[in-house]
Amino acid sequence: MIAQQDDEETPLPWDQFWILLLLEMPDFLFSGTLAPFIPQLIRDIGVTHGDESQVGRYVGILQSSYYAAHGLTIFHWSQLSDHMGRKPVILTALSAIVISMFSFGLSKTFFGLVVSRVVCGAFDPSDSMIKSMLMDITDTTNMPKAYSYMPIPVMIATT
Repeated sequence: MIAQQDDEETPLPWDQFWILLLLEMPDFLFSGTLAPFIPQLIRDIGVTHGDESQVGRYVGILQSSYYAAHGLTIFHWSQLSDHMGRKPVILTALSAIVISMFSFGLSKTFFGLVVSRVVCGAFDPSDSMIKSMLMDITDTTNMPKAYSYMPIPVMIATT
């Protein structure tokens, strides 16, 4: 949108904006709720063979696998969304998050857990896509207000 010439603030397009806020939640819901349980999960699957000093190492590998895959693929997802459109990319991302959540919960091996986290990270461009979509529906007069609402889904999802 093109910014208005006067100082009047354009109202936020709430019909579209609240959907973007909801789309921001699954990613943080998945990562935020996993963190407290992962050390016990590592102990339960037996990958450390009872060695408590190795729990942190495996937790780190598991948690960083998501961010490594995410960092390697986010640029490609951004380019794809510019060519295909944002909606198909977001729907693909949300579908991948759902599949990865189920596979994570059903995994009985460390390898399965890591693959699930890598899939989630590799197919999760939602944070950058949502910010791009936010730029598409706002202008310079209401963009600061819109961005001030963006932490709300993170706070709701992680509590």
